[in-house]
Amino acid sequence: MLFPGQGIQYNNMLSSFLNRENIFKNTFQEASEYINFNLLNLMKNDSIEKINNEYIQTLILTSSIAIYRLWKKYNGKNPAFMSGHSLGEYSALVCSNAMNFKDALKVVYLRGQFMQKIILNRSFLVQAIIGLDKKIIKKILKKYVNKTVSIASINSKNQIIISGETLDVHQVSLDCRKKGAKFILNLNINIPVHNYLMKPVAKKIKYILNNIKIKKPIIPVINNVNVKCENHSKNIKTALIKQVYKTVRWKEIIDFIKSKKIFTMLEIGPNNILTNLNKKNKNLVSLSTNNKKNFLYAFKKINKNYEK
Repeated sequence: MLFPGQGIQYNNMLSSFLNRENIFKNTFQEASEYINFNLLNLMKNDSIEKINNEYIQTLILTSSIAIYRLWKKYNGKNPAFMSGHSLGEYSALVCSNAMNFKDALKVVYLRGQFMQKIILNRSFLVQAIIGLDKKIIKKILKKYVNKTVSIASINSKNQIIISGETLDVHQVSLDCRKKGAKFILNLNINIPVHNYLMKPVAKKIKYILNNIKIKKPIIPVINNVNVKCENHSKNIKTALIKQVYKTVRWKEIIDFIKSKKIFTMLEIGPNNILTNLNKKNKNLVSLSTNNKKNFLYAFKKINKNYEK
């Protein structure tokens, strides 16, 4: 099971669930009451795909938890591993019973607030570099000695995410084009995610996590920082803290899962970004749960004995 991160919101997402499944309304109501903000109203915003604020991360977390709860309500199979892309790591920890949902809501909500404060009066940009090797991009970044641009995520062999100060990111992308990048896309994130500029946020996250209980996951969770399944609370928290400013090693996570002879991947979230990343790999069966139709298709494919 793979859990997505932020920047994946779009208009009318989860509408096919919300109209039919009470478990979704209940989960969103639970989260909304805890953070004292109506997440359902936010999701019904006609411009949600363009919104970047402190509530978006909480919205994505709640969406994944609602989908997972529906999976368990239907008695869906447990996976061999879980992993979350960036913010999605919190979703994975909740669904593996390592972290209480309300505790995750608290951390993620404050995480969003802290990140929004970082961008006050400053301009940041996140871009996907398509078709260029990470070694070339790392070499380009060495020119920027003030470290205002970082590799935020290595999503696949041909997709590298960079983040940082807007002008510097633009310059890096121009250098990448000269070196042969096929496409460069702006992502719907206005925060310098997984960048050294986020270290002040990491310090605040550390303080919050010190007061939150994390247990051994009942399903192994592969973390973003060192591609390991940690069992001890201290190690899990350390990974969550470092994750704020370290590169997400997503390609390595997928490679790790494949090395365990697991070739079916199920994305638990309101979009299909991680599913699409895997579709280029012909050895993988990649399924999404972003709407009721896809959810039921995935459920039947994974749970062979399921009868409607």
